[in-house]
Amino acid sequence: MKRLGVVAVMFMMYAVAGAQNATMPFYANDENKRDVVSFTSKAPLETIVGTTGDIVGFVEVDPNNVSGAIRARFEVDLTTVKTGIGLRDQHMRDQYLETDKHPKAVFEMIKVVEASQNMLEEQKAIELTVEGTFSVHGITKMITIPLTITYRKESEATRAKLPGDLLRIEGTWQILLSDYKIKRPQFVLLKLDEMQKVHIDVFASTGSPAVSFASKSE
Repeated sequence: MKRLGVVAVMFMMYAVAGAQNATMPFYANDENKRDVVSFTSKAPLETIVGTTGDIVGFVEVDPNNVSGAIRARFEVDLTTVKTGIGLRDQHMRDQYLETDKHPKAVFEMIKVVEASQNMLEEQKAIELTVEGTFSVHGITKMITIPLTITYRKESEATRAKLPGDLLRIEGTWQILLSDYKIKRPQFVLLKLDEMQKVHIDVFASTGSPAVSFASKSE
Protein backbone atom coordinates (compact mmCIF):
# COMPACT_ATOMS: atom_id res chain seq x y z
CA MET A 1 0.00 0.00 0.00
CA LYS A 2 2.80 2.38 0.92
CA ARG A 3 4.48 1.65 -2.41
CA LEU A 4 1.24 2.44 -4.26
CA GLY A 5 1.08 5.76 -2.43
CA VAL A 6 4.59 6.68 -3.53
CA VAL A 7 3.76 5.78 -7.12
CA ALA A 8 0.61 7.92 -6.99
CA VAL A 9 2.55 10.92 -5.68
CA MET A 10 5.18 10.52 -8.39
CA PHE A 11 2.47 10.28 -11.05
CA MET A 12 0.89 13.50 -9.78
CA MET A 13 4.26 15.26 -9.84
CA TYR A 14 4.87 14.20 -13.45
CA ALA A 15 1.35 15.32 -14.40
CA VAL A 16 1.87 18.76 -12.81
CA ALA A 17 5.25 19.13 -14.51
CA GLY A 18 3.69 18.19 -17.85
CA ALA A 19 0.90 20.73 -17.38
CA GLN A 20 3.41 23.44 -16.55
CA ASN A 21 5.28 22.74 -19.80
CA ALA A 22 2.23 22.33 -22.06
CA THR A 23 3.26 24.94 -24.58
CA MET A 24 1.76 25.10 -28.06
CA PRO A 25 4.09 25.86 -30.97
CA PHE A 26 2.77 28.16 -33.70
CA TYR A 27 4.89 28.66 -36.83
CA ALA A 28 4.79 31.60 -39.24
CA ASN A 29 5.92 30.21 -42.58
CA ASP A 30 3.26 31.08 -45.16
CA GLU A 31 4.50 29.96 -48.57
CA ASN A 32 1.99 32.35 -50.19
CA LYS A 33 3.58 35.35 -48.40
CA ARG A 34 0.24 36.72 -47.17
CA ASP A 35 1.61 38.13 -43.92
CA VAL A 36 2.33 41.85 -43.82
CA VAL A 37 5.42 43.65 -42.56
CA SER A 38 5.70 47.36 -43.30
CA PHE A 39 8.18 50.16 -42.67
CA THR A 40 6.70 53.67 -42.90
CA SER A 41 8.93 56.70 -43.53
CA LYS A 42 7.86 60.34 -43.67
CA ALA A 43 9.45 62.56 -46.32
CA PRO A 44 8.74 66.21 -47.19
CA LEU A 45 6.67 65.42 -50.28
CA GLU A 46 5.33 61.96 -49.56
CA THR A 47 4.97 59.11 -47.10
CA ILE A 48 7.02 56.10 -48.18
CA VAL A 49 5.77 52.66 -47.17
CA GLY A 50 7.95 49.62 -47.75
CA THR A 51 6.19 46.26 -47.45
CA THR A 52 6.98 42.56 -47.64
CA GLY A 53 5.29 39.27 -46.81
CA ASP A 54 8.61 37.48 -46.44
CA ILE A 55 8.61 36.76 -42.70
CA VAL A 56 9.21 33.50 -40.84
CA GLY A 57 9.13 32.76 -37.14
CA PHE A 58 7.49 31.00 -34.24
CA VAL A 59 5.56 31.57 -31.04
CA GLU A 60 5.57 29.01 -28.24
CA VAL A 61 2.89 29.74 -25.66
CA ASP A 62 1.20 28.01 -22.76
CA PRO A 63 -2.50 28.61 -23.50
CA ASN A 64 -3.23 28.71 -19.76
CA ASN A 65 -0.30 30.95 -18.81
CA VAL A 66 0.40 33.43 -21.60
CA SER A 67 2.48 35.87 -19.59
CA GLY A 68 4.48 33.19 -17.78
CA ALA A 69 5.45 30.90 -20.65
CA ILE A 70 5.86 32.44 -24.08
CA ARG A 71 8.75 32.57 -26.55
CA ALA A 72 8.82 34.16 -29.98
CA ARG A 73 11.22 35.01 -32.77
CA PHE A 74 10.60 36.49 -36.23
CA GLU A 75 12.92 37.18 -39.15
CA VAL A 76 12.10 39.50 -42.08
CA ASP A 77 13.95 39.33 -45.40
CA LEU A 78 14.78 42.98 -46.08
CA THR A 79 15.93 42.21 -49.62
CA THR A 80 12.26 41.69 -50.54
CA VAL A 81 10.90 45.02 -49.17
CA LYS A 82 9.26 47.07 -51.93
CA THR A 83 8.16 50.73 -51.91
CA GLY A 84 6.60 50.89 -55.36
CA ILE A 85 9.61 52.40 -57.16
CA GLY A 86 12.32 50.00 -58.28
CA LEU A 87 15.21 52.48 -58.30
CA ARG A 88 14.30 53.69 -54.82
CA ASP A 89 14.20 50.09 -53.59
CA GLN A 90 17.66 49.49 -54.98
CA HIS A 91 19.06 52.61 -53.29
CA MET A 92 17.40 51.61 -50.01
CA ARG A 93 18.91 48.12 -50.13
CA ASP A 94 22.38 49.04 -51.42
CA GLN A 95 23.16 52.40 -49.80
CA TYR A 96 21.19 52.52 -46.55
CA LEU A 97 20.12 49.10 -45.27
CA GLU A 98 23.16 47.45 -46.88
CA THR A 99 21.26 44.21 -47.27
CA ASP A 100 24.23 42.48 -48.89
CA LYS A 101 25.79 42.47 -45.41
CA HIS A 102 22.65 42.65 -43.25
CA PRO A 103 19.78 40.94 -45.10
CA LYS A 104 17.50 40.31 -42.11
CA ALA A 105 15.58 42.26 -39.49
CA VAL A 106 15.03 40.11 -36.41
CA PHE A 107 12.77 40.45 -33.38
CA GLU A 108 13.25 38.04 -30.49
CA MET A 109 10.95 38.20 -27.46
CA ILE A 110 12.52 37.89 -24.02
CA LYS A 111 9.55 38.28 -21.69
CA VAL A 112 6.00 39.53 -21.29
CA VAL A 113 5.87 42.67 -19.19
CA GLU A 114 2.08 42.94 -19.05
CA ALA A 115 -0.90 41.00 -20.42
CA SER A 116 -4.59 41.95 -20.51
CA GLN A 117 -5.43 38.34 -19.61
CA ASN A 118 -3.50 35.15 -19.04
CA MET A 119 -5.44 32.53 -20.99
CA LEU A 120 -5.97 32.04 -24.73
CA GLU A 121 -9.66 32.15 -25.60
CA GLU A 122 -11.32 31.65 -28.96
CA GLN A 123 -11.29 34.88 -31.01
CA LYS A 124 -10.52 37.04 -27.95
CA ALA A 125 -7.67 39.50 -28.48
CA ILE A 126 -5.02 39.69 -25.75
CA GLU A 127 -3.06 42.91 -25.42
CA LEU A 128 0.58 42.35 -24.49
CA THR A 129 3.50 44.56 -23.63
CA VAL A 130 6.64 42.58 -24.40
CA GLU A 131 10.37 43.10 -24.06
CA GLY A 132 12.86 41.78 -26.54
CA THR A 133 15.65 42.54 -28.98
CA PHE A 134 15.28 44.11 -32.41
CA SER A 135 18.18 43.71 -34.82
CA VAL A 136 18.65 45.55 -38.10
CA HIS A 137 21.69 46.81 -40.04
CA GLY A 138 23.98 44.78 -37.81
CA ILE A 139 22.82 46.54 -34.62
CA THR A 140 20.78 44.93 -31.84
CA LYS A 141 18.79 47.00 -29.34
CA MET A 142 16.51 46.13 -26.45
CA ILE A 143 12.97 47.39 -27.08
CA THR A 144 9.58 47.26 -25.35
CA ILE A 145 6.63 47.06 -27.72
CA PRO A 146 2.86 46.44 -27.71
CA LEU A 147 1.53 43.30 -29.39
CA THR A 148 -1.95 41.90 -29.85
CA ILE A 149 -2.46 38.14 -30.17
CA THR A 150 -5.73 36.47 -31.16
CA TYR A 151 -6.31 32.71 -31.02
CA ARG A 152 -8.52 30.75 -33.43
CA LYS A 153 -9.11 27.03 -33.04
CA GLU A 154 -8.91 25.07 -36.30
CA SER A 155 -12.16 25.00 -38.25
CA GLU A 156 -13.33 24.75 -41.84
CA ALA A 157 -13.10 28.54 -42.08
CA THR A 158 -9.54 28.79 -40.69
CA ARG A 159 -8.29 25.96 -42.93
CA ALA A 160 -8.92 28.27 -45.88
CA LYS A 161 -6.12 30.40 -44.41
CA LEU A 162 -3.74 27.85 -42.89
CA PRO A 163 -3.98 24.31 -41.42
CA GLY A 164 -4.08 23.90 -37.64
CA ASP A 165 -4.95 26.31 -34.84
CA LEU A 166 -4.10 29.93 -35.65
CA LEU A 167 -2.47 32.72 -33.68
CA ARG A 168 -2.61 36.20 -35.18
CA ILE A 169 0.19 38.53 -34.04
CA GLU A 170 -0.12 42.27 -34.63
CA GLY A 171 2.17 45.04 -33.48
CA THR A 172 3.35 48.55 -34.28
CA TRP A 173 6.39 50.30 -32.88
CA GLN A 174 8.89 53.02 -33.78
CA ILE A 175 12.65 53.05 -34.21
CA LEU A 176 15.24 55.76 -34.74
CA LEU A 177 17.48 55.32 -37.78
CA SER A 178 20.46 56.68 -35.83
CA ASP A 179 20.05 53.94 -33.18
CA TYR A 180 20.84 51.39 -35.89
CA LYS A 181 23.45 53.50 -37.70
CA ILE A 182 21.31 53.78 -40.82
CA LYS A 183 22.09 56.87 -42.87
CA ARG A 184 19.16 59.14 -43.73
CA PRO A 185 18.74 59.58 -47.50
CA GLN A 186 19.22 63.25 -48.42
CA PHE A 187 17.59 63.37 -51.85
CA VAL A 188 14.66 65.80 -52.15
CA LEU A 189 12.01 63.06 -52.10
CA LEU A 190 13.98 60.78 -49.80
CA LYS A 191 14.96 63.13 -47.00
CA LEU A 192 13.36 60.93 -44.40
CA ASP A 193 12.40 61.62 -40.82
CA GLU A 194 14.61 60.12 -38.15
CA MET A 195 11.65 58.20 -36.71
CA GLN A 196 10.41 55.14 -38.62
CA LYS A 197 7.29 53.07 -37.93
CA VAL A 198 7.41 49.26 -38.06
CA HIS A 199 4.20 47.24 -38.34
CA ILE A 200 3.61 43.47 -38.43
CA ASP A 201 0.43 41.48 -39.03
CA VAL A 202 1.35 37.79 -39.01
CA PHE A 203 -0.55 34.51 -38.80
CA ALA A 204 1.22 31.59 -37.14
CA SER A 205 -0.21 28.09 -37.15
CA THR A 206 0.21 24.79 -35.34
CA GLY A 207 -0.13 23.09 -38.74
CA SER A 208 2.52 25.07 -40.61
CA PRO A 209 6.02 23.65 -41.24
CA ALA A 210 8.39 24.11 -38.30
CA VAL A 211 10.83 27.00 -38.50
CA SER A 212 14.42 26.77 -37.36
CA PHE A 213 17.14 29.42 -37.43
CA ALA A 214 20.77 28.87 -38.30
CA SER A 215 21.97 31.19 -35.55
CA LYS A 216 20.79 33.71 -33.01
CA SER A 217 22.26 36.60 -34.96
CA GLU A 218 21.21 38.10 -38.28
